Amino acid sequence: MLKINIRGIKLCNSLIPWNSFLTFLLITLQILVEYWPCIFLAILVDDVAGGAAKAVLTRDAVMLVGGDVVLFVLIHILQHYYFYCGSNIWELANVQLNKKIMDMDYEYMESEAVQNRRRDIDSMARDNADGGGINKLFWNIMALLRCSFSILIIFFYTVYLFSRSGVAFKGEPAKAVAFVSVFVILFAILMFIAIQKNKSIQKKIYKHNEEMLPLFRQMHFYTEEYISTEKCGKIIRMFHQQNLLSNYIEELFKKLNNKINSIGRLDENRNEWTGVIETIISGLVYLLLGIMVLKDTISIGSVCLYAGCISRFLMDFRHFVNVVTDLASNTKYVKIYFDFLDIPNRKYQGTLPIEKRDDDKFTIEFQNVSFRYPGSSKYVLKNFSIKFNIGERLAVVGKNGSGKTTFIKLLCRLYDPTEGEIFLNGIDIRKYNYKEYLSLFSVVFQDFKIPAFPLGQNVAASIEYDKVKAEDALKRAGLSGLLSKLPYGLDTPVYKDFDSRGVDISGGEAQKVAIARALYHDTPFVILDEPTAALDPLAEYEIYSRFDELVGTKTAVYISHRLSSCQFCNDILVIDKGKAVQRGNHSKLIKEKDSLYYKLWNTQAKYYKVEGESV
Repeated sequence: MLKINIRGIKLCNSLIPWNSFLTFLLITLQILVEYWPCIFLAILVDDVAGGAAKAVLTRDAVMLVGGDVVLFVLIHILQHYYFYCGSNIWELANVQLNKKIMDMDYEYMESEAVQNRRRDIDSMARDNADGGGINKLFWNIMALLRCSFSILIIFFYTVYLFSRSGVAFKGEPAKAVAFVSVFVILFAILMFIAIQKNKSIQKKIYKHNEEMLPLFRQMHFYTEEYISTEKCGKIIRMFHQQNLLSNYIEELFKKLNNKINSIGRLDENRNEWTGVIETIISGLVYLLLGIMVLKDTISIGSVCLYAGCISRFLMDFRHFVNVVTDLASNTKYVKIYFDFLDIPNRKYQGTLPIEKRDDDKFTIEFQNVSFRYPGSSKYVLKNFSIKFNIGERLAVVGKNGSGKTTFIKLLCRLYDPTEGEIFLNGIDIRKYNYKEYLSLFSVVFQDFKIPAFPLGQNVAASIEYDKVKAEDALKRAGLSGLLSKLPYGLDTPVYKDFDSRGVDISGGEAQKVAIARALYHDTPFVILDEPTAALDPLAEYEIYSRFDELVGTKTAVYISHRLSSCQFCNDILVIDKGKAVQRGNHSKLIKEKDSLYYKLWNTQAKYYKVEGESV
């Protein structure tokens, strides 16, 4: 627990400059402002009782009131700055998670366990009281240190008080020792009971919080990702899902409300126990003070001092117990945060540079490649072997789930083979520098995304970019008309999600922006992985054939569920159940009448066949 929380404190200090110094200074001032009235009130009372001069009493009053005011102002200023810095602590910690997501091995992006862990971290921070994890650690550390220092001061006062008890029981040392021993033993027992009871209750609270995480995950999905999106809005209306969603969300609210009420009752129970124990402890201390006053061992001013210290101690004791148990239960949340940051990247990064060739001529070979997704026993590709040269056109076809997209992911090294090897110019691609290897490819995936960035940044995937080159890529992709109508040119935001100056673009235009992005990066490999699945056959064929003209002498790999769109490729690869089952041009493949390609072609062709005509 200590190791994890110390790491969390180091993270907070690295995210907020001067945090350690500011925390120490603020704690010092807070302790001073807590004990300043007790100390100087005791001095003032003793001076009044002793008949001190008016000047001395005035000095005491000025120190009591003036010092308190000065400390209050200083604390107010520092706390304002501290809370200003601390209010951003979760956003700053969240940045570290986002950096991790962008740099982790791609396989984790498709892992449900990893994605749920990321959502749970968000839920802990947003939905837990005071925010769980790093957020709670940041605020509780300040409280823990302040309470600890305050209790330490009380400890020294208590030792002094015990030393005076020897005077109170003058001539009866055995009675003095017995009294002090009984006091210490009772105090220790009460502290132990309070901490154990708090620990037990906090464990139950933590269990309820754990059970709420999946409920919050569902709640956020339906209220933020489903109901609020335009895409789902159509489904809700067309299929009258209002009652279904309302009832489901209401049930979630009831379950969450029950958990929250249970946590509230446990918290009340904790406060009741702490209150009883505080009352017993204060009674013991006041008993000791009463005996000492009756024995003339301490002054009236000292009684004021100790009474003030007792009041302060009881508040700090309650806070200390709560903070310690909160930190103990919060440790698991902090651990979940760091476990996410510590997810290891297993992919070997490689060191060899990519050979620079003016003619962009390379050879790619899959040699007995088998692949299954992490956590799955089912092979998506099995003993898959092909070879092709860069500069060629390769169309990849097959039924849904045959392994076409997996082939692309392996080619781009988003995944590494489970078995077998992939070679570039005779060298295993795992030996090449990973970033250099990725730079060989420009891919338009079937689930491509166009974020709401300015158009130029979307095309270049960068803040700084070559505007002439970006405009050329857009024009070559067929967006000259759109470009001429944009009010701010390349600086026009795509969509109006975050900027009213934005321009909404159609699905076809979005696909052309994705293609322009691929053209802008001018890589040896360009790949279209079914990005036109939602288009009609003519529109799809137009994009494929136009793109084929644009890539020139570069290698192009096309994946399409419509075979008619791939006829311009002289090399067609047919994948079935994770294996390469056919290869050749359309004329050759269509002659193999018992083949999968023949069946796929004729199944699709009959929908376009005019009666009385042959295909």
